[in-house]
Amino acid sequence: MDGTPSVTMVDRMLSAIKRPDFDHGNTENQAGRLSPPSLLEWKTTPSIQSAIASARKAANENVGKQDMGMTSTSYGRDAIKKFGFSPDAWAQMVIQLAYHRLVASTSPHKDGRRRNGGTYEAASARGFLKGRTETIRSVTEESMAWCDSMDDSSVSEEERKRLFKAATKRHGEDAAKAVKAMGIDRHLFGLQNMIKPGEDVPELFKDPLFVRGKTWIVSTSAIFSPHFTRGYGWGQVVPNGFGVAYMTGFPDELKFTVTSQKDQPNAQFVRELEKAAEDLRSLFESQGGSSFKSVM
Repeated sequence: MDGTPSVTMVDRMLSAIKRPDFDHGNTENQAGRLSPPSLLEWKTTPSIQSAIASARKAANENVGKQDMGMTSTSYGRDAIKKFGFSPDAWAQMVIQLAYHRLVASTSPHKDGRRRNGGTYEAASARGFLKGRTETIRSVTEESMAWCDSMDDSSVSEEERKRLFKAATKRHGEDAAKAVKAMGIDRHLFGLQNMIKPGEDVPELFKDPLFVRGKTWIVSTSAIFSPHFTRGYGWGQVVPNGFGVAYMTGFPDELKFTVTSQKDQPNAQFVRELEKAAEDLRSLFESQGGSSFKSVM
């Protein structure tokens, strides 16, 4: 099970309940036909009590480590489509630019460009029997070139636009391949899981680049429901990473939810998302025929 069918089910339920003609039934008549409730007595052993206490302690500690930030943009799906771009590709580039700048400001490396892992975007593979997801790798040579250009004063706006168009075109191509099960991650995952206990692990799966490339330092996914007016989210998948849930379905705003452990720069990442979104809007809003004014 993944987010898409779950949200579809919940969305239909909420939409049905919201309708004025929804039949909630006659609760008074139903209550009269039900047996009165009775208290359930749970019999637990000392070992069960100890396990419950340990689980409670672990859960509280995990919750206490978590941080979460939420933000929305001053424009949404309608403006992005007027600019001539896919809202998903646009949102992904906002995330890439934000994290690119975050790394540049916090990285101990001289060039400020080294990432500790990859960026994951979920693509649905439910067109196939027992299909679930495939990975869209959002970081590409094209997206990196565009991110670099946005903070390079020697690069013109026209060149930044050209690089952005190339980055979103590549993202769309990779997304289309992933939906057709033509990605690489599920294939490699399957091969890796075919290794039996005691067998030698092929060098590929021990290679530092492979290990780094499957460390999802930024884990992203987008679902949409008009009922999720305050957003949604999930936890990061690695201790030093971020979970970025986003929605592109609203006409006048994009929504982002960022989760991480408290020792990570969550608030700074959220600020970078806000800046990246506004910088990208400013890059395209003045072009002919696609003018858009911020609602803020």
